[in-house]
Amino acid sequence: MKNIGVFLLLGLLSTGSLCGQPHKEGTAKASSFLLDSSKPYVYLEVDHVGQREPLLQGEPTVGLWLRLKNNCALPVVIVMLKGSLEKLNPSVMDEVVPNPPQAKGDTTGSGIIYKVEQEGLTDVFVTPNQDEVEVRGAEGGSNSVPRGYNGGQEPGVPVLTVVPPGGEISFSVPNNHVGKTWHFEVPFRFALKREGPIRQPYSYVAFFWEDLPEKYRTVVIESPRSKPASPGSTLLHEPGHVDPPKPQ
Repeated sequence: MKNIGVFLLLGLLSTGSLCGQPHKEGTAKASSFLLDSSKPYVYLEVDHVGQREPLLQGEPTVGLWLRLKNNCALPVVIVMLKGSLEKLNPSVMDEVVPNPPQAKGDTTGSGIIYKVEQEGLTDVFVTPNQDEVEVRGAEGGSNSVPRGYNGGQEPGVPVLTVVPPGGEISFSVPNNHVGKTWHFEVPFRFALKREGPIRQPYSYVAFFWEDLPEKYRTVVIESPRSKPASPGSTLLHEPGHVDPPKPQ
């Protein structure tokens, strides 16, 4: 009987069930869920940094153009902002968040207990800086955290937009939506109908300063920055209105 227990223990260890290693069947399912197994199931990719027409009063004139890519077998839904400058500056709903204290991007697992095989999973649990004093300081300093395109600061009408498997959405944000001590997050969820009382989960894809290619960092830092938009800021262009062409 004792020998049987030893054999069972060895068998469990060989399958990785006690050391946190993924099961082979789970790995196979993950690879079929991902369209490109070398990339996350939803991710942001930088296209370029350059001049951008401000959508809100007080915004910088430099922006980041990115692509949100759906790299999984299920459609996802995000919120785009349909405004008068949609063709020039397509935008999405995002939130600007102070980085966690002493965090260097989104790979820090400080304070989390994990096994040796799990060090690559700690970025799932990165939480925004909730320290009231530090957040107030970040909001009031010379390099203060701006408001994102949410909470009444949307430069356009929020519209649900489905991104099919393998699809992508191009959009831009002001360059000050990312900094060395803050990042922005784009919320999304799978485009699946809610069945019964069980609620579908939701998530976000984050973009940190470290995700910005080095060739663009100087442009972002040295570009003119205006004061962050205040709660009373207004649109430079009302939705549905297009400015007439300027005389040559």
